[in-house]
Parts: sequence; structure tokens; C-alpha cells
Amino acid sequence: MTTSITAVNAGSSAASEAVTKKSSLSSETKAKLESLGITATDGMTESEAQAKIAEAEARQNSQNQNGNGQEQGNSSEAEIMADVKSLASKVGVSVASDADVSEILDDISSELEVMLEEAENNPSILAQLSEYLSELTNLDDQYQSIQNSQASMYSAMNMISTNNKIALGLN
Repeated sequence: MTTSITAVNAGSSAASEAVTKKSSLSSETKAKLESLGITATDGMTESEAQAKIAEAEARQNSQNQNGNGQEQGNSSEAEIMADVKSLASKVGVSVASDADVSEILDDISSELEVMLEEAENNPSILAQLSEYLSELTNLDDQYQSIQNSQASMYSAMNMISTNNKIALGLN
């Protein structure tokens, strides 16, 4: 009879240790795990949870930087528009309220060509124009990357739509 009580006590001790370990995770760690889609398992320690969080965040960061085809900082079209308007004001190009990114980029490019012709061989002006041109090229590349990503997405959506129509016998 003493043996069965000891076994019950040992079982309840193990259960309470598992509950203690699971609840030993801080609420911040639990929230972070949940936001990343990781379930906290029984017996997971704080350091194990932090390691899983770091691994999941590293995976997300690498997917964001490499997997989506956009530029390095993962800019949106609105962010690029703000950067383009900023460059336009530096160069002295007025921006119409209804102008799109490509129109503003073209206007900046034209203005830089004019400034380059007027600069003659002044090294300080040429250095500044070189910076503007570099920024313009970078913004243009970012914008083209976003445009290409959007075109790829629309193409994929169109293909899925066609496949769904075929599968449903609607085509």
C-alpha cells in the first residue's frame, strides 16, 4: 500500500514540475511564441523558447530580404514615393499632386541632365550630381523591382484563376 502512494506522489511531482516548467516562461516569451506560431510545449525552458524565437525571426528576416523579390529594405511603393519626392525637392523638381513615381523619376532624370550640362567641370557640383544620380538609380531599381513583383503576383493570380475555372469545368 505504501508503494502505490509513493507512485502517486512521484506522478504528481512530475506533473507539477511540467506545469512549473511551462509556466516558467515569461508572459512576453509566451506572447512572442504565439505571435510566431510556435506552441509552448511542456517542459520548454526560457532559453529553449528564446532559441526557437531567434530561429523563427531569423527565418522570417531571410524570407523578407531574399524571398519576395523586392529591394533590400523591403520598401513599399508608398515609401519609395516618399523617397522620390524627397529627392525631387533636393534636385529642385516640382511634383504635381497626381504624379506617379515613374513620372517623377523621369523629371528628376531630366533635371539632372540639365544640371550636368551646366556643371561643366566643377568637381563639387559633379560630386553632388553623382550622389543624386546614385540615389535616383537606386530608387528606380527599387521601383522596378516592386513593379516586377506585382506583375508576377498578378500573373500567378491569373494562372490560379484559369486553373480553378478549368477544374470547375467553367472554361
